[in-house]
Amino acid sequence: MKSKIIYCLNFLWASFIAFSFPICFGWIFLDITGHSKGYSYNLGSEKDVSILFGCFELIIWFVLALPSNIFVFKRTVKKGKLFLLIHIVLYIFLVVICIFITGGWSEYSKAVFNI
Repeated sequence: MKSKIIYCLNFLWASFIAFSFPICFGWIFLDITGHSKGYSYNLGSEKDVSILFGCFELIIWFVLALPSNIFVFKRTVKKGKLFLLIHIVLYIFLVVICIFITGGWSEYSKAVFNI
């Protein structure tokens, strides 16, 4: 019973990570590329600090995201390939929902990639 509770909590955390992935990716990408205040603003001497913050944010995101995802995927593979496919589809679905909540793909790509 204890292992099922741990698996459930890790699955919920991994789902939250999957849902928040587009926001975190956009934030980290803009910081690492030096566009943390937008594409129309020139950071100048603050660019180095922005890149450093982006690297720290990436490390923090990996520390928060990878252990639970690895645990959930390892446990799910033991149940069968179909369950693993269901988890992957669920994660992709959560990422797509987050993108649509933030304004859709066009707004997301405009804000993050300046397309």
